[in-house]
Amino acid sequence: MTRVFLLLISLAALSGCSTVGNLFGMNSSVSRLPQINEAFNPLVLWEEDAGSMGDAVLVPAVDHGAIFVASQDGEISRLESLKGRRLWKVDTLHKISAGVGVGDGLVIVGADNGEVMAFDESGKPKWKFQIAGELLSPPQAEDGIVVVRTGDGRIFGLDGSDGRQKWVYQYTVPALSIRNYAGVRISQGTVFAGFAGGKLVALDLKTGALGWEAAVAQPHGTTELERIADVASLPVIDELQVCAVAFQGRLSCFDIAKGDLIWSRDISSDTGMIVDRRNIFMSDEQGAVLSLDSTAGASVWKQTALEGRRITAPYVQDNYVVVGDIQGYVHFMRRSDGELVARIKTDGSAIRSQPIHLDSDVFLVQTGKGKLYALAVP
Repeated sequence: MTRVFLLLISLAALSGCSTVGNLFGMNSSVSRLPQINEAFNPLVLWEEDAGSMGDAVLVPAVDHGAIFVASQDGEISRLESLKGRRLWKVDTLHKISAGVGVGDGLVIVGADNGEVMAFDESGKPKWKFQIAGELLSPPQAEDGIVVVRTGDGRIFGLDGSDGRQKWVYQYTVPALSIRNYAGVRISQGTVFAGFAGGKLVALDLKTGALGWEAAVAQPHGTTELERIADVASLPVIDELQVCAVAFQGRLSCFDIAKGDLIWSRDISSDTGMIVDRRNIFMSDEQGAVLSLDSTAGASVWKQTALEGRRITAPYVQDNYVVVGDIQGYVHFMRRSDGELVARIKTDGSAIRSQPIHLDSDVFLVQTGKGKLYALAVP
């Protein structure tokens, strides 16, 4: 049985379409922790209370060593990296549903009423922009443009200096889709975004013009549930290619400039992946972690011991591949062969988003209850 039939089948109206909610926060059964021979004890360098996420998926952001976090009840904080000490806190007076995004000296979040709010790095308000739509993913800023995505398939380009709308791209989503917390990826003046229905698009950052559109996967099956083939996670980019994976679909890699297909293979994921110069590491729909050769997609290894624990997309830290799970555990696998070699428990609440890089030795994990942990390999 594929994961879609294990998803919460509560359908919410979203601009005339329906979405299938994800699993985080549900009390359904979770597979047992696998027994492992622990090679080391991960280090907790510090922890800080960032405030509860509630039902949102909020992500910490790092910019030049400064850490920015948000809570669903409306607070944004800046922390210093060495000890997690809070430098300032701002109450936006809104329920935050999207964030945190950073870039061009801005700290940006989205509210559940569709308001985009930008602050400078000292916490001073810069501008606001109202969007008629649901904001679920962190805004991104680069080269004077703030890019904001809504749950109904629109992507906005806003002027970074005052928030004025410069362009909007509209994609028509299918009748039924997965509730999508993935935003956009910006690289080399191009905005890359995956969509419901298995599409990946490349937009010009300055104008929003469509550069190319490619099919990551094609919907198939007889029912609407079976035909879900959504790109529900961020694409990943290396020097020559951009790759995206669709739930109940495929993993496909395309020429970054032209959108021509380079390779693809049948793998399903709604959480995502990370790429380095040699490998793609990804979590599939069952909770297995895979290492693939990035040039052609050949399998390197597969770790299945975490299936049923609703893990995040992987993060790579030195010689280890790291994922979080729904019970707040952080798992470490050897990068070379995928063997589980260590784990650490946080506060027991779900880790919903991919661990975030802080520096060469440290990464961040934020839990559903709002604890932020700085972790390292000894």
